[in-house]
Amino acid sequence: MTPILKHTEKENRLHKLLAFAKHLEVSLTSGTAIAPFPADLHREIDNAIAIQNAAAASRRAELDKQGTRLWNLASKVKNSVKDEELLCSMRVFAFLLLDCAQRCTHGTTANDIRVLKSSLRTSKYCIGQRRLSLAEIAIERAAVYEEKLKNERVTSPDEKQLVSRLSNEYMTLRIALAWRQDRLDLAKLMFARVDSANDLEPASAEELADTLFEIGKSQINGSRWADAIHWLEKAYDVLAGQSLEALSSNAGELQTSILHSTARALMKEGDEGSRTKAWNIVRQLTINCGDRLAVLLLKLDLLGTDPDQITSPQDYCHVLQRIVRTAHLTDSNFKTIIHHAHKLRSRSPLMAHEVLVILLTERLLGAEEHKWQEKVLVTILWNFTTSTEFLDILSSLDKLLDTLAARSTNTLSPAATHAAQILLWKRIETNYNQQAYEAAEGWCQLSLHAEFGNSGALNIGKLQRKLILCALGRSDIGKAREIYGQMSTSNKKDPSTQYLLYKVALRSRDPDLATECLDTICNASDKDATLLYACVLEAQQVGDQSQMVTSLQRVLQKYDYSAPNEVHLPALLRCTARLLIREVENSSSQVAKAIDDICKLFEAAATQAKASRRDAVTNDFSLAELDWFSRNSYNLGLKACTKWDPGQTLRLVQSCIKFIDLYPATVDTSVVADLSLRRLFCDFLCGSLLVVLARNEDKVEEQLQNYLNLRKVVDDFRKHAKDQINRLEGGARDDLQHKYSTLLAFDYEAAARLKAWTSLDSVIKESQELGDPNIYETLADITLSSEAPSDIMIKTLQQIINITWQYDNTNIDKLARWIRCLFSLALTSNTETAEQLLNQVASIAESCRKQAMVYPAEELEWLTTTTFNRAIDFYCSSQDAACRRWAERALGLAVLCDDGVQLHEVLQGKYQGLAWHE
Repeated sequence: MTPILKHTEKENRLHKLLAFAKHLEVSLTSGTAIAPFPADLHREIDNAIAIQNAAAASRRAELDKQGTRLWNLASKVKNSVKDEELLCSMRVFAFLLLDCAQRCTHGTTANDIRVLKSSLRTSKYCIGQRRLSLAEIAIERAAVYEEKLKNERVTSPDEKQLVSRLSNEYMTLRIALAWRQDRLDLAKLMFARVDSANDLEPASAEELADTLFEIGKSQINGSRWADAIHWLEKAYDVLAGQSLEALSSNAGELQTSILHSTARALMKEGDEGSRTKAWNIVRQLTINCGDRLAVLLLKLDLLGTDPDQITSPQDYCHVLQRIVRTAHLTDSNFKTIIHHAHKLRSRSPLMAHEVLVILLTERLLGAEEHKWQEKVLVTILWNFTTSTEFLDILSSLDKLLDTLAARSTNTLSPAATHAAQILLWKRIETNYNQQAYEAAEGWCQLSLHAEFGNSGALNIGKLQRKLILCALGRSDIGKAREIYGQMSTSNKKDPSTQYLLYKVALRSRDPDLATECLDTICNASDKDATLLYACVLEAQQVGDQSQMVTSLQRVLQKYDYSAPNEVHLPALLRCTARLLIREVENSSSQVAKAIDDICKLFEAAATQAKASRRDAVTNDFSLAELDWFSRNSYNLGLKACTKWDPGQTLRLVQSCIKFIDLYPATVDTSVVADLSLRRLFCDFLCGSLLVVLARNEDKVEEQLQNYLNLRKVVDDFRKHAKDQINRLEGGARDDLQHKYSTLLAFDYEAAARLKAWTSLDSVIKESQELGDPNIYETLADITLSSEAPSDIMIKTLQQIINITWQYDNTNIDKLARWIRCLFSLALTSNTETAEQLLNQVASIAESCRKQAMVYPAEELEWLTTTTFNRAIDFYCSSQDAACRRWAERALGLAVLCDDGVQLHEVLQGKYQGLAWHE
């Protein structure tokens, strides 16, 4: 039972094999092949290998037919099916079906040859697709047929020749498979079994040589030079053993490629013997191929890799020139030429230049590829600008550009122009930094050549500005102005150009032009003041202090009296202030403007300091800075108060007060006291200036505003004055009290002008505390000249008189004059006060007699007669009581007159002559 079962099992396997083959054919024909096919194919391939001859004998024809159909189908669908593994597996499967059909019946020699051909083609295809395991299956089956055919007696010469060719092809594939499997030792063994080259027919020799050439190239790619040389030499030997006439048309190219690769491998080997062999090959190639590009390039490589630099650059240049003149220009060839031009330049820039000029003028002018022309020109410029071997560089380049402009219809593209001008600019900068101004000018003029017409207005302006700098470097002011005149309007207005024109203006002593340039720079849209700082430095170098001041002011105006983070604003303000003060001290024609600028600067400094003190992080105004600004603003204001306009001095002193207010509360007590005293001095100065402004002002509104500001200043003085008066001693104390008293007089005047009548009494009382008797004369004069109502004026004058008599009874003349004024006022508006005043005069006159002082006679006589006349007035109006009262007071005063009672007798007689009404 067992043999029957085994036979049945083999039949079933064979049946499944054929069924799968049919299914595969149908699926591929209908386009319904599915992904598992490769896996299924591998399984069926294993089944096909395992099938025994006897089992397949009964179905030989079916196996052969199905194998042939699948083989043909695999060739047909290779362009539509992208799965290379599927195609390779399908070919192997088809071949194995043919193999089964042939093995099972021991077919004819013709069938053996047929199956061997299939196995070789299958193996070759699989090797080409890197399916080496499948290729190995096919090649192992090919080995069986190759051995069988070699042992069979083949009588036909054609069949014998065919078997020999197939045998050689088989060995070639075995070598290729071993190489692909990284088994070069096996490949060498297989190659040793190949018949000598003389026994190889041309086609087989060519195929073997091609395989060996591929092996050699792979070794070159792996930098295994010795192995590469071995296989390449074997490949050459295989072809050399054949007659070229018998080989195909491609054999010559193959032989050339083999020699070329061999020479490169020998060149990489590096030893002297290898280089000699490489040169021999090159000579042979030159004889065979002439000035072929590949041969010429090989020569260049050999010349360029000479380790001892025995060969001269002239040899390299000669070969490269031949390439330039003969090579068909393609992108690849053009890049190769440029590459070797760079290599030649490392040895001889002059020779590299010759080659590039030949390429440009003889091959590229008029060519469609304009980008090649640009590339070569940029390379020439790079060669020129980075080498020191050229003598007449500018002239040579100018002639070359003229040639291009004359013979080319297009200017350089913007990109090429940009690249060229970058190179030229580096040379310009180098010469300029070395103060080689004439050379720098030459490079600038070259950069402005018409061939660079696409450089753009900005680049042209940049070059023209450099020309101006060169002219300035040579102190040629006229040339600088000429270049400026050639610039476009937009480039002229550029701030950088205006800065250079400013330099020209400074050197030509043209202040109007300098100011115009500064205005243009300052009005530029951006907030960067770098150019203005540069103008300051230029003015400093030239020694033009006026322009220094103007430039610094423009910087401050640019930033609205602020500054960028990298600039220390207080230092900038201090520097400007010093220059402005020096400008004023020199009494220049711009003094009035300089004074106003000083005021603006200190005011702006105070504003910026206040803003800075609010920001603890960016606080630039330290205590020392505040102290500098406050001291200098005060000292300058004090120094200039009699010379400058009061309004300007006032602004300066007010700035000092603002700085004092910014001092931190944590400063030392001594500093606080000093600041408080300085503030009092500022208040006093402000008050003095404000009263001057108010008195000189014709416009009532502004006058009253000045008086109002004056009162505020006095109020501020009051806050701090008492503490300082208590602290000070001696002359300092007296001086401060005097200032206080003066300010009170100013405050009294302001109150009177502002008609703040209620304030007059408080000022008078405050003055009493100071004990300065001299103030009352001023207060009295102010009162008398004011527009105060009669009652206010009478009350105030009476108060002044009382205080004056109480604290200073020595100046009777002044007191008598006030009394006369007060009496005149009271006589018409307040007779009661007038009567009281007469009593007071009598008392004062009596006191004067006792103290050996004399009440002014004319004043006393005037009061006496005026009083008596008033009594007569009462008499005329029938007011007898008032008449008697006033007449008696007049007689009492007359007694006090120092005239020997003459006036008393006269008045007494007149009084007695009056007739009274009953």
